[in-house]
Amino acid sequence: MTNQKLAPEIDEELRGRWEPVYRSQLHYLVTWSTRARRPVLRDRHVRALKELIQHDCDESDFTLTEFAAGPDHVHVLLGLDPSHSVSSVVRQLKGHSGVELLRSFPELRVWLRANLVWDEPYSVETVSAARVERICARLRALHPQEDDLAAAC
Repeated sequence: MTNQKLAPEIDEELRGRWEPVYRSQLHYLVTWSTRARRPVLRDRHVRALKELIQHDCDESDFTLTEFAAGPDHVHVLLGLDPSHSVSSVVRQLKGHSGVELLRSFPELRVWLRANLVWDEPYSVETVSAARVERICARLRALHPQEDDLAAAC
């Protein structure tokens, strides 16, 4: 075993504040539904929801890989650092988006007969790096966006 001395500036830097550097991301497909699975999400709601989730992901340093939504549910494919808790991320996304949707679209309160947009349960599926593109393609096929429909015509 050797005892090597490091240059003083390197030694000082190593003893300073340490933060982990992650070279990998863990991918999760998260799905949740509207309250009582009521089909209340229209195109305008889905567009606003996508912007809200993209904004939250950008602010919190999550990677939004794919977003898709139907009238009664939402799919979000996220890339997270190992330091992020999936449950905390989902709580943040559902909480903020639900509050903002109700504020921006008061008709949702009437249609859902409640002050909550989302059901409490959600599902999480881990996605390997090799399957990310296949999941994205599957979501696009299940929920074509307006741009995709316009291109197909």
